[in-house]
Amino acid sequence: MTAARRLPRLLNVGVDVDRMDEHQLQFLNDEFFSLTLMATVQRANVYSPGASARAKAGFQKALRGSLEKLEPVYRASVSEDDHIGHIVALAEALSASHADILLGRRFRIGTAQKALNLYLKYRWCIGKIPTPPHCPFDGQIISRLPGCRGISWTVLDSEAHYRHLVAGAKAAAKGVPLAVWELLTYNDAQPGVAADQISTGR
Repeated sequence: MTAARRLPRLLNVGVDVDRMDEHQLQFLNDEFFSLTLMATVQRANVYSPGASARAKAGFQKALRGSLEKLEPVYRASVSEDDHIGHIVALAEALSASHADILLGRRFRIGTAQKALNLYLKYRWCIGKIPTPPHCPFDGQIISRLPGCRGISWTVLDSEAHYRHLVAGAKAAAKGVPLAVWELLTYNDAQPGVAADQISTGR
C-alpha cells in the first residue's frame, strides 16, 4: 500500500487514552521517556568523561521536565518555525544549566531534535497530540534524504543544518506530512514487520 493510501488512517489513528487510569498513563509516560532517552542521550555521546551518575540523573530529570512542559504546546497546531525555535531553545537551556557534564559543554541541536521529535512521535501515536510538524532525524532516516548523506545527527549543532535535513525530508516525503512519512519509512525498514499490515490492522 502506498503512503498516499495509508495517509488518511495514519492521520486519524489514536488510542482512547481517556479510558486509561493514572497508573497506566504513568507507565506509558515512563516508558516513552525511557525510550527517548535510550535513543538520544545513550547514542549520542552526550556526557563529558568523568560525569557522575548523580549529575547524569540530574540532567535526565531536566530533559524530561522540559519535554513534558512542551507537550501541551503541541496539543494545538505548531508552526515549523516555532517548532525549530523549541528545539534550539531546548538545546540552549540544557547547555546552559548542565554545561559541566556535557561533552563540549553542549547539548547539541541534533540531539535536542531527536529527543523532542521522538517524544512527540510517541505522544502522537497514542493520540495525545495531532500530527507533529517534523519527525525524528537519525542515521536511518538521514540516509534516505537527498543531499543529506554524511550528516550525523549526533554531532549536528546548527539550526541551518537542521533546516537542511527538513528540506531533504520534504523532498523525500513528496507532500506527505513528515511525521507520517517517517513512521511509514521506519516501519517498512523493520525486519519481519510489514508496515502495510500495521497500518491496516492485518
